[in-house]
Amino acid sequence: MGLPTKKFECPCCGYFTLSEQPPGTFEICPVCYWEDDSVQYNDPNYEGGANKVSLNKARENFINLGAIGKEYVAQVRPPLDEEKRANQ
Repeated sequence: MGLPTKKFECPCCGYFTLSEQPPGTFEICPVCYWEDDSVQYNDPNYEGGANKVSLNKARENFINLGAIGKEYVAQVRPPLDEEKRANQ
């Protein structure tokens, strides 16, 4: 077995799913489906760029829907134990 790979926190859901340090990796989080975008990271109310919704709206949608938008609910998965936030 190899050593565990360090993961970085998704700016949307807060789970440690990204393999590179945000912002601007353009990785898609498998837990919420947020695509890491430096423009939206720096302006969380900006709609457009890599994601249709703003980062703030995506965070709200994740709490209510389990994904950044209802069209992505079928494409996400629950977080793995090693991806969970420190306060869980």
